[in-house]
Amino acid sequence: MDTLNSSTTLNDITPEKLSIMKLKATNFDRDIFSEPASPTGGRHQSFAFGSHANHSQSALTRRTSRLVSGSSNRRASSFLQSHRSKMSMELTSQAEGKFFALMDLMSTASREASSLKESWARIISERDALLREKEELMIRVEEVTETLERQETEHRHHDHEHGERKRKFEALLLELSTALSVVTDHKKKIADRDHELQQLRHELEDLKTTLSRTHGDHDKTKTELEALHIKLKAVEEERDSAKHESHKHHGDLRNLLREHTELKSRLTDTSTKFESTRKEVLTLTDRIKIFELERDEHLHEKDRLQEELKRTKLRAEETSREFLEVNERHDRVQRDLTKLKDTLRTTETERDDHALTIENLRRDIKTKATGWEEADTRNAELNLKYEHIKREVVSVKEKLRDVELERSELRDTLDRSREDHRQLLLERDTLKEDAADERRKLSDAHRRITALEDTARRADTNIADLKAQIQALTDRNAALHRDTDAHRGKHSSLTAQLSTLTASLSSTQSELRSAAHARDRALSDLADWKHKYSELTTTITSYDDSAADFELEIESLRALLREAREQKERAISARHAADRERDEMVARYEEKCREVERWEGSGWGGGGGLLSGHHNHGHHASHGHGHGKFGTKVTRSVSTGTTLHHSEGKGEGMGLGRSQSQGGGVEFGGIGGEGGEGRGMFSSG
Repeated sequence: MDTLNSSTTLNDITPEKLSIMKLKATNFDRDIFSEPASPTGGRHQSFAFGSHANHSQSALTRRTSRLVSGSSNRRASSFLQSHRSKMSMELTSQAEGKFFALMDLMSTASREASSLKESWARIISERDALLREKEELMIRVEEVTETLERQETEHRHHDHEHGERKRKFEALLLELSTALSVVTDHKKKIADRDHELQQLRHELEDLKTTLSRTHGDHDKTKTELEALHIKLKAVEEERDSAKHESHKHHGDLRNLLREHTELKSRLTDTSTKFESTRKEVLTLTDRIKIFELERDEHLHEKDRLQEELKRTKLRAEETSREFLEVNERHDRVQRDLTKLKDTLRTTETERDDHALTIENLRRDIKTKATGWEEADTRNAELNLKYEHIKREVVSVKEKLRDVELERSELRDTLDRSREDHRQLLLERDTLKEDAADERRKLSDAHRRITALEDTARRADTNIADLKAQIQALTDRNAALHRDTDAHRGKHSSLTAQLSTLTASLSSTQSELRSAAHARDRALSDLADWKHKYSELTTTITSYDDSAADFELEIESLRALLREAREQKERAISARHAADRERDEMVARYEEKCREVERWEGSGWGGGGGLLSGHHNHGHHASHGHGHGKFGTKVTRSVSTGTTLHHSEGKGEGMGLGRSQSQGGGVEFGGIGGEGGEGRGMFSSG
């Protein structure tokens, strides 16, 4: 914790400021200490103290340069330190690249989780739609059964009426046969002509009544036949449209059969893959729980770092006050240096150079102030992102539970739909054969109906002729009754005419009887064919609709399973890549820490006394007191803006850290235990 506070406090102090503070410390304490400000050994940059500070600083720099010119060992050590700082910068840039790649992988994993959530929501909506369609199909089946029962009752009623009419017609036939027998007896009994004529009159009256009754039946039959013609035309139109639709549906059905065989094999594959996906979803839920725990730890660490940032700001204020004191001391030194007029001529050239460095330092101070503001805004954005991720993870956990339940329900529905689909295939094959037979029978029935229409027309013409003949016969019979005695000689011709008329009447009656039987059979066949045709069309449409619905459902489920499988594979690969990157980053970070420790031990072993002796002149040695233990801290700054912090001791706190202060880059920190060493924590600025 002390190391992180020191790193945050010292971000405002540039290497040029630190070199000036060291030079002032050597002037007052009579201790020679200098340090190069850049890996190339170029000129140092200094903090701006005003126009009066430039003269004193140039004199002080000239004095220290004369002291350092004789020490070749220091220059060699400074070159080694600059080389090490270059290596640390390269390793820092590599670590930054790996860390940003890890953050990209985490963002892609979150997007994949959101896409999985949307896919499961679509599965839920499609399942609800399938349930609603199933209920509608059940309602349609009930309606069809009701219509079938109603048609059966009507068919029984029509059969009963047909039987009654048949019995009446047989009674009429019996009466006509008795009339014929009476006429034959009348031929044998010529002597009893009067009695036979009277009997014939009665028989003719009976025949009139039966004929009038038959005429009424014929009119009814004619009206029914016309209605049947109208219905037949409508049925033919419906048949043509249904035939067109059936051809279209048969083509679709063949395509569905070809696709069904493919879908059956694919469905088994999808079921096995769905089980594997379920197991992988469970593993993902466990990983999400682990990520939640890590997220909570990072949130706790973030709060702690915010508190440390506040403390660091307070320390920065204290450092600024100390810096003012140093400036006052510097002013006193300037008053002393004014006496050294002989060195003023040689330092005028260096003064110009330092003026340029002062301007550069002012610009650096402005850029670093803007960098602090950007860091504050980024910190606020990170807080919002952490809260948003927390809410999303909780919602994903709840939705995964719901998806697990719905997946089991979908599995049951898939099994049921598979069985229903097999039954539908069997029924489809049988219906296909029945449809072919029904088409042939329907064409035969159509031909029979046309033939019956022709016979009905001929029967109508014969009945009209018979009516005219019967009317003429009744007139002639009345004339014969009035003129019986006068026209006895003509009786033989009348009996011959009567026999011919009775023969023609019997033939017409037999034709009427056959026509009536044929008409009744045609009506019954027509009703049966209508009923069968309506059933066939309803079943074909229902099966086509159900097959289309099942096809759409299977296609949607296949697409959803394919998308879920791809998302699962991408999430797994991203997770493995993130784990590998994290392990590599941790290993590199630990190796980097060990290198920094070795470098600090080798490069700063001889300068520890000097640094610890100048605690009040710019170098900070912090002593922690956690549970009765202590720790020391040494800060090494270079001109590139990268600060390395190394803490040694037995206290609890931050063991090792590295921060890049330019542009809000990357900070690495580790939480150390008893030995001051620990694993790293990564945070993106």
